[in-house]
Amino acid sequence: MEKKIPIRSPSTASQIIDEEAVVIVPSEQMVNILNSVGCRIWDLADGKRSLAEIAKIITQEYAISYETALNDTIEFARGLVEQKMMEFAGKDRKKD
Repeated sequence: MEKKIPIRSPSTASQIIDEEAVVIVPSEQMVNILNSVGCRIWDLADGKRSLAEIAKIITQEYAISYETALNDTIEFARGLVEQKMMEFAGKDRKKD
């Protein structure tokens, strides 16, 4: 899972305000507000970095262990995929 590359769903609209992200999913009539760590993961999910690479950045920026950052990043990404806010790049986009 850590090699998967997350990307924000093209069907969302988002705005970052004061280290929080406001994410709108029109098809689901949903608005979600992400805290500062969630916002940072959202920002890093550009389709170029794997979950492991994102976790490494989170480790450095938030002074937590890599294992904790990786587990939390994977869990967070899975939640966003379930809410149709994020996808995984590549041919196996929706598979774990």
